[in-house]
Amino acid sequence: MNNRILVATVAVIFSMLFHQNPLMAQSKEAPQTLFEKNPSIAKEDIGFILVPTIGFTQMDGSNAAIFNLRGGISYQENFSFGAYFNTSINQIRPQSETLTNVYMDYWTVGGFGEYTWKPSKLVHLTFPLFVGFGEVQMDNEAGDAGLGEANFFQIEPTALLELNLHKHVRFNLGAGYRIVSNMEYRNFNQSDISGLIGQIGLKFIF
Repeated sequence: MNNRILVATVAVIFSMLFHQNPLMAQSKEAPQTLFEKNPSIAKEDIGFILVPTIGFTQMDGSNAAIFNLRGGISYQENFSFGAYFNTSINQIRPQSETLTNVYMDYWTVGGFGEYTWKPSKLVHLTFPLFVGFGEVQMDNEAGDAGLGEANFFQIEPTALLELNLHKHVRFNLGAGYRIVSNMEYRNFNQSDISGLIGQIGLKFIF
């Protein structure tokens, strides 16, 4: 009798060791990851943009052509953020300048945030906002004219109409308004270089 009890006891112990006990077994949860099968943020939602544009404006009564290049990360093609660089590409000659052999260089650099409304539509709107630091300086044909420079902060809200040319390429056209912080340089100040700017360009999406 005792042998039978011993054998039964050993059998139960082996059963518990080598077979999963349904009362003690617990389902093991898979670790949550950023790019899991049904994530809140999927790999396909994240992209990169590169946007070269040309702007046309006036500064202190002189026509100015501005090249802007911005690039960064986009989320679902609705929200983008990153960095930008602006620079004049023509010789800006302020009407208040008394010297005839000099011209003004202008540049800004900083960050941007952008919201695009209904990007899947053939034609849609996008709203970049630029915030940065800039400089103006007088140059001549030999380079720096030795007239110093002035620095400032700049904010430029912009509204653009976009046309989807291709899955990865968009054409944009619109305008922004350049708001410059207090500064004085030569015979002009911030009010003379603040103002509207028309823009035309392309957006590449990767």
